[in-house]
Amino acid sequence: MEIKISNSIGDYAVIQAQTGASLIELHLAGLSLIDLPGSKNHPLESNPYHPSALLTPWVNRVRNGNYSFKGKNYQLPINEPALGNAIHGLLARKSFTIVKQSSSSITLMHEYKGEEPNYPFPFQFQYTYTLTDSRALEVTFEALNTGEGPLPFACGWHPYFSFPETKVDDLEINFKPISRFLSDSQMIPLKEENLNGKQQFKFSTDKIDHVFRLEPMEIHRTEFIDTKHQKRLILEQSSILFPFLVVFQPEGFSSVAIEPMTANTDAFNTGDGLIELAPSEAFSGQIRLSTGK
Repeated sequence: MEIKISNSIGDYAVIQAQTGASLIELHLAGLSLIDLPGSKNHPLESNPYHPSALLTPWVNRVRNGNYSFKGKNYQLPINEPALGNAIHGLLARKSFTIVKQSSSSITLMHEYKGEEPNYPFPFQFQYTYTLTDSRALEVTFEALNTGEGPLPFACGWHPYFSFPETKVDDLEINFKPISRFLSDSQMIPLKEENLNGKQQFKFSTDKIDHVFRLEPMEIHRTEFIDTKHQKRLILEQSSILFPFLVVFQPEGFSSVAIEPMTANTDAFNTGDGLIELAPSEAFSGQIRLSTGK
């Protein structure tokens, strides 16, 4: 089921409820901004690029699908067989139901009941998409521990952004990272590299597929820029709640994944950013997308 929301000035978004409540279209200020790389050959539910996927209760990868929590070992299904990892959490392709809806906003929910035996921690997750009349899409992520014990948790989002009639070499991104992580052969962080204040990356010269640790700010601003047409997309997040950002430019496409995350890749093993929710404890965070100066 595809659901369209719109504001009073012509902006609109389309969400696919049955596949992770994924954002499949976003039009702001006349610009089509969401890309679904791989969609020519794959339906959304099996697309290997995971466009617009919700990443929870873990983000990116768990090495070998194996982790320990509170003294017990768990083995997750390996759904990245080429690298031998568990990837992108459990809800990316699950069906969500509508909780409430208006013309410009929708809240969708998935009730995870602990059905995966090696993640036996029930929780409720809600996504809210709201289009404002200031040409912005606000995306709110809310999780509630509905179990009787502690729950290991992380949350992230995997959208790909593009601009019409623009090539990769015309794109750049500006944000405020402290460091980036160099990965091993399983795409698991191996080494953290200080960036010494570098904030601008040009896709014509920089090959980017990294997790970045961000400067902690109440509002961290990432600017994704089409230098050819002087257009920009602004992504805002709390880099206290979401202290990590993945930037990934897939070869053969003209889009870029910009992925806010509460934790690092393999946080179920390293603990880097991992959140532990107590029974009845909730997590809530928001990401805001807009165009403008």
